Amino acid sequence: MNNFFSNNTTPLASQYDNLKNNYEKIFIEAAESIRREVNAFKPENPCEKCSVKECKIEKKDVFTPFPPICAYRDWQLQILTFLAGDYRQKLKAVYKNMMDKKNEYTCNKCAACCKLATSEYSYEQLKQRASRGDKFSRDFVSVFVPYETEEDAKNANPEFFKLINDIIRDEKVYYYYCPKLKDNLCSDYDNRPDICKNFPHNPLKLIPSTCAFNAWKEEISHDAMLLKAKVDIIDFYKGKLQ
Repeated sequence: MNNFFSNNTTPLASQYDNLKNNYEKIFIEAAESIRREVNAFKPENPCEKCSVKECKIEKKDVFTPFPPICAYRDWQLQILTFLAGDYRQKLKAVYKNMMDKKNEYTCNKCAACCKLATSEYSYEQLKQRASRGDKFSRDFVSVFVPYETEEDAKNANPEFFKLINDIIRDEKVYYYYCPKLKDNLCSDYDNRPDICKNFPHNPLKLIPSTCAFNAWKEEISHDAMLLKAKVDIIDFYKGKLQ
């Protein structure tokens, strides 16, 4: 594949604004899609055959608290089974296709991911998590070390550093770098862990504007946001119907 990425980068601020501005519309799209799915097996006029003669339930939508003997309650239980089963498997397939699509793009060796990595956890916390079996933390501390000062982190990638601080105002962010980076290349490439091999790990995370995988992110951004919205909505359904 021709390397056209250096002339096709998206500023980080634009990445964030695009995600934020589009998510509300996509969330509605996701909610309507799931509603159509669950309404497909909604019972038709079950009240006509119901033995309860004095039912006072007037509003019969998916989130109404129905009694155990009600056909509508059976419908709600069907919804939970469907969302946890077939529908969940369908979403997993969508996610796999998105991540497989990443293989069509090639790293352009900008080294931005090596020069400035972030975490909500301190180095000590990451090591503790790693000791408890967390694979991501174990991979992270096997590669990255903390910057001594935030100024050092800022100098590594001023654009990315600024955006992170503009967005995450009330939470502590820790900055890291890989000491194995030499002249923008990994000096231990054959032994790099999955955290490096699989970067970027999430199409909804901000990616430095120099990164070649921005093109992949832009291509699948709608599907990624739609998938995120559906996962959030499913969790809402589960909370309401269980």
